[in-house]
Amino acid sequence: MSKTSRTLVTMPKVATKGEVIAIRVIVQHDMESGFRHTQQGERIPRDIIREFVCTYNGQEVFRADLHPGVGANPVINFFTVATETGSLEFKWIGDNGYASSVTSQLTVS
Repeated sequence: MSKTSRTLVTMPKVATKGEVIAIRVIVQHDMESGFRHTQQGERIPRDIIREFVCTYNGQEVFRADLHPGVGANPVINFFTVATETGSLEFKWIGDNGYASSVTSQLTVS
């Protein structure tokens, strides 16, 4: 698995102040649990995303710890309140030096 991968963030670009917005993120990753073995009996090493964090203008609004039971290409859905215009940063951290981040802008009217 590469140390970075493709990510997709789905969220509104514009919201009214105080509006609850839905955010959906997906990351392309095999999420190898470390429990499987090859046909030759060799254990396949663990390679998972361990942590996902979303910050809104530098303030953490959502965090998830991921474990080996999470399937490939994990999808995370969550909500936050639109308080002010700014950026949301989405970060994934995993095994073997894996790191990926995406920033999206939100305009609050």
